[in-house]
Amino acid sequence: MAGSRKPRRPRAPRRPRIPPTGVLDWTYGHWGGVDRNCRYCGRLTPLQDTDGRPAHKVCAELAIAQQAEEYAEAWENERLRKQ
Repeated sequence: MAGSRKPRRPRAPRRPRIPPTGVLDWTYGHWGGVDRNCRYCGRLTPLQDTDGRPAHKVCAELAIAQQAEEYAEAWENERLRKQ
């Protein structure tokens, strides 16, 4: 039959690719004057987060990912509790 096509399956949403430099852009303004202990791992770092607290970029990204997981889990638990 001419013109008959199979219906398309909806595409699953694609997760955005994480750039090779990571999620956070610390190009400017994240270098402190002296090495201080990272707030997450405790090792020395010359970097500081946007609040001016010492933090490695990788440590900050891991903390953000963990916090997002915790928020998602809390939201899901709250949603299930209301059912």
